[in-house]
Amino acid sequence: MRKLFVSLALSLSIALPLSAVAQENLGCSSAVVLNGGTIEVTSSDASDTDNIQCALDAAVSGGYRDVFLVSSEYQISGLSTKGFVGDLRGTSKAATLVTVADESLVCDGAPGVAMEFVVGNVGIRNMSIAVGSPCESGSAASLVAFYSDPDSCSANRTAFGNVDRVVMSGLGVDGSDFVVGVTMDSHPDCDPVSEKVLGTLKVNRSELDNLDYGVLTSIGGGGQVDINYSTFAAVGLPISVIDAFQSTTILENTINFNDVAGYDVGTGLGTTGVFIASTAASPSDNATTIKGANRFIDGGLSTSGIAVLGGQSGKSMNHAVVISGNIFEGSDDNTSGSGVAFLDTSNGLISGNRFKGTSGIWIDLFSGDPGQGFLGSVVSGWAMVANNFGTSTAAADISLGDGTEGNIVGRGQGPAVVVGDTVNNDVLESASAASGYFSKATSSNLHELFFAQLNSIRKQAPRALSSR
Repeated sequence: MRKLFVSLALSLSIALPLSAVAQENLGCSSAVVLNGGTIEVTSSDASDTDNIQCALDAAVSGGYRDVFLVSSEYQISGLSTKGFVGDLRGTSKAATLVTVADESLVCDGAPGVAMEFVVGNVGIRNMSIAVGSPCESGSAASLVAFYSDPDSCSANRTAFGNVDRVVMSGLGVDGSDFVVGVTMDSHPDCDPVSEKVLGTLKVNRSELDNLDYGVLTSIGGGGQVDINYSTFAAVGLPISVIDAFQSTTILENTINFNDVAGYDVGTGLGTTGVFIASTAASPSDNATTIKGANRFIDGGLSTSGIAVLGGQSGKSMNHAVVISGNIFEGSDDNTSGSGVAFLDTSNGLISGNRFKGTSGIWIDLFSGDPGQGFLGSVVSGWAMVANNFGTSTAAADISLGDGTEGNIVGRGQGPAVVVGDTVNNDVLESASAASGYFSKATSSNLHELFFAQLNSIRKQAPRALSSR
């Protein structure tokens, strides 16, 4: 017995000093402790930002891969770290809430960021992030941003980001700032054309609501973006891909669009689900796959809502598009909108989708107007096959607009109501359009909407709210 007691006492005398040294070496307050290989952070009111920042810095310097927020609530201003490899995580979406304090971010000259990760390989997991008006009135901010290294823009620009089981909630149009949920882009101090960020982004099983933008990416080098099993509701523009050379896969999400009132019509916000745009600054290639039972739900708050809008301006690029196996649910109030609309884009596949209810046009392909900044190129190489328009009440299901040729519309799709150029395209089967149907108005709306949304993203200008 005495030997056992001495042995235990000796063990404690050794273990306790080692633990104390480990905690002291972190260089943080007592709210930040090392538990095995995990750095744990307990909430301590006004110093949450300092404590989480210290934990992240200690993780980078000490090679720790797990920073765990053990308390139920935290309030932060801006966090920023470079080269972190690991997870910043809570207990769950319901059990861990991180609130971004109002007017706490520096947003002058560049968007403010609540959680900024420069290069590295970072997972944000199992928490909710709430935001109101984090900047001064009319500025722009991102809740989570994955950036290249501003100190070495060309040589150190590879980042890996993973947002997994995270709720991001804002005030929507009631907030005074433009707020983005997740951004992956070159750092604002780097050249957005020649020094694009490289790497991958994953957004998985997350929920984004009442934000101005959901996920905004501009990745180069053929990087990968996966947005899976997530829900977007009351988001001004849920998913945006701008001037990118990335392979984007959007899989089994619920994307509500055309469901936000209160934006100035000139912003184009509140109308569209997925927006893919290229300009003269774009790379030469891009790829987008939207598949696997995504549900696009039209809220019907405007007459020109669009589930997926893509286009090219200033420069022609190869954009490989696959839209397969999704459900598009229309609204009786959306009489001039579209389900899928692409301008100046060739070589795509739209297959196995179900189009339900009303839209102005479910699938709209056409050549853009050079006078409005588009290419005016021939649109060819599309195949629209094996879709289901059986429950469609749209004015037209497929519109083959100006400049289209050599596109295929397959048999046995409802049949689909096909309008436009049915001579220079291979239309194997078509039902009759409604008497007096005319599609030019819809195309005109798309021209305007494309540039309104593109300019809003570029400028992130102060919001001009309309009366509601």
